[in-house]
Amino acid sequence: MNHLDRAHVRNLALLLVLKLVILSGLWWVFVRDQRTTVDGDSVAAQFFQNDSKSANGVSP
Repeated sequence: MNHLDRAHVRNLALLLVLKLVILSGLWWVFVRDQRTTVDGDSVAAQFFQNDSKSANGVSP
């Protein structure tokens, strides 16, 4: 591997680490405190609602 190849690999690794840091920061700021409660009845109602619409010929 010559010097230019090593520089490209180093730059690519640096960019990947920087991207990971930025994505982690965005998750920490915007997503971390979000909570969603899911119960079986609401999920079943959503699935059955979609099935009845498609059976009637109405596309979602």
